Amino acid sequence: MILLVDIGNSYLKWTVAERGAIAETRYLDYRAANFAAGLAEAWAGLAEPEAIGLAAVAAPDAVESVLRLGRSLWPRAYWVRPVSAGHAFGVASAYRKPEKLGVDRWLAMIGARHAYPGANCIVDCGTAITVDFVAADGRHQGGLICPGLRLMKQALAVNTHALPVAADAGAVGLADTDAAIDSGVLWAAAGLIETALRRQNQHYRLILTGGDAAVLAQQLAGDRVLDSQLVFKGLWHYCIAAECGG
Repeated sequence: MILLVDIGNSYLKWTVAERGAIAETRYLDYRAANFAAGLAEAWAGLAEPEAIGLAAVAAPDAVESVLRLGRSLWPRAYWVRPVSAGHAFGVASAYRKPEKLGVDRWLAMIGARHAYPGANCIVDCGTAITVDFVAADGRHQGGLICPGLRLMKQALAVNTHALPVAADAGAVGLADTDAAIDSGVLWAAAGLIETALRRQNQHYRLILTGGDAAVLAQQLAGDRVLDSQLVFKGLWHYCIAAECGG
């Protein structure tokens, strides 16, 4: 059994993989006061993993908590911590400095290439929205980054006087304002994705992942794939390679 852990900008996510099958994802908010205790309780019931794959883009304190807990529970498990590279598992980075590409984006591209052969547009709808194009031969064509839905709403609340957050729930017309903000940020994100796809000179399969993938998918025309475990699928390849001495 392999334990797969993804520490993003907002949540810690984990799952287990056995015989190539990845179980349901579990979530914890690592900013919560009882995070360490909650994680210890959740992991106490897990069987001992042979390997622990860890992907992290932020939160050094959360990373340290995970390392400390994992080593205390399973001292014999070996750890795999991928970094973005110029080339791995059939994907070639477009970045001149590959290490500058977020490891979550890198793993999602690897996961997509093996789960969905062909040319892919991978959209991660999390704290930030990232759009990455990968050609059928595995060459990364570059990507785009913009604030996620929640960050867009927060920017409006912080920088405008007349657009309060839900604290004024009883104010006249607030429901209309809330609806306008929700629609505005959704359409902005959908417009980014659709414009990026339209400007390509070939067809790309659209694959959505991340916490807001389902709600954003409803705003997009045409075929799309929803896969919440792309990062885990990429991380799994690194763990298997390490297990086999690759």
